[in-house]
Amino acid sequence: MNILLLAPILLPILLGLGWYALKLKGKALHAASFITILVSAVLAVLAAVAKGAGEICLQWTDTLSLTLRVDGMSRIYLILVSVIWPGVGLYAAEYLEHDKRPERFFLFYTITQGILYALSMSGNLVTFYMFYEAMTLLTVPLVLHNRDKEAVAAAIKYLIYSVIGASAALAGIFFVGSLGSGGDFAAGIITAEQLAGKEGLGMAIFMAMLVGFGVKAGMFPLHGWLPTAHPVAPAPASAVLSGVITKMGVLGAARVIYSVAGVERLRGTWVQMVLLGLSLLTILMGSLLAFKEKRLKKRLAYSSVSQVSYVLFGLFTMTELGFVGAMLHVIFHSLMKNTLFMGAGAVIHKTEKTRVEEMDGLGRRMPYTYVFFTVASLGLIGIPPTGGFVSKWNLAEGALATGLNISWVGPVALLISAILTAAYLLTIVIRGCFPGEDVKPGPRCEAGWRMLVPMAVYAVLIVGLGMFSGGLVSYLEQLAAVFMG
Repeated sequence: MNILLLAPILLPILLGLGWYALKLKGKALHAASFITILVSAVLAVLAAVAKGAGEICLQWTDTLSLTLRVDGMSRIYLILVSVIWPGVGLYAAEYLEHDKRPERFFLFYTITQGILYALSMSGNLVTFYMFYEAMTLLTVPLVLHNRDKEAVAAAIKYLIYSVIGASAALAGIFFVGSLGSGGDFAAGIITAEQLAGKEGLGMAIFMAMLVGFGVKAGMFPLHGWLPTAHPVAPAPASAVLSGVITKMGVLGAARVIYSVAGVERLRGTWVQMVLLGLSLLTILMGSLLAFKEKRLKKRLAYSSVSQVSYVLFGLFTMTELGFVGAMLHVIFHSLMKNTLFMGAGAVIHKTEKTRVEEMDGLGRRMPYTYVFFTVASLGLIGIPPTGGFVSKWNLAEGALATGLNISWVGPVALLISAILTAAYLLTIVIRGCFPGEDVKPGPRCEAGWRMLVPMAVYAVLIVGLGMFSGGLVSYLEQLAAVFMG
């Protein structure tokens, strides 16, 4: 059964290199890339749901190994990547149809898919770090794709910030190794005996690791790469950067909290207080900056700064309800933000309008795009029956369940952020659909089916999974019980 672990990793990497070597162009490139991405996604889902998928372990030393396995957390991420990657890949085929070098984009896009599967199935800190760094290096070219001055500057900034965050995580890996632990996620947390005499240093190291992984998730104070990189990257790259890549920082933080340091060790300490403060500050700051921003894609980028910290906040509550809310928001934010960035990309692709004040009447010219954009906006605000309401409800309950004297601050911050989210997203919808009698919208210029189909599917999932979330919530509650046990 080990082939189920290797196939979704190796297939997109090898075939992506093959299509690039064969110099496929146009429809042939799009078809070959999409089939590769889709088949890899199916194999990854099979690995996620198969019983006894096995484990791959290459032992280097007594404490160092490359380990791949599927656990409860892996399943969430394997399925998430498998839903997002083919949809955005299909969207990219139309978005890049007139691009000068689409083969370069699809090369890195398909290889990144394989690396994300490996990252999701990483069984210890060393393996996770290897693929985490590989993910960063492979997504830099996606940011750099346009090769203009802004893209080069944004790619450099993204790389520098990522290296800083990964370096903090690496310091933690060295520390864990010095304790005689390989950081294996299935072996249990670091014991009190291993940490004896180094408790203070250990807490500082865990703090550094969590802040380091928070860089990829866009948490203050190292959030600056995100609003710089997203606006200059092609819309498909912006979508997956916000919807998926940021969530890998969340995955790193979750592994540290629940599989390495331990909830009981961190709960109620200064580490938890600082992390809760940073995540709430990021939520409010990102919402305010998004509200003030006039450029469409940059507004959505600041929104991601805020919304991904909802997830971190849920993890940092270190409660079962907070964990459930965080994982729900990992899923729903990915669906919603991919839809929003694809909608924004469709508008820019068809009209070349990039600023919010230029959106007047576009809802009449691109009705389907605006319908899907509106559904995703309502979800991000947290309006029932969308998935965003379900995740934010659990996040608020998780905050209150901490038992802290200031537990009420979390729900208040989430409510303020929701109001700001409504302001900066519904403004776009209202200007597009209700521009006023004096505005003449112009001829229809709707996006093609390859752009619309993924947005439609994600919009249906945003509402459908929100209305029928019982099974998903039950699975996450069981997973939370395992981690909190």
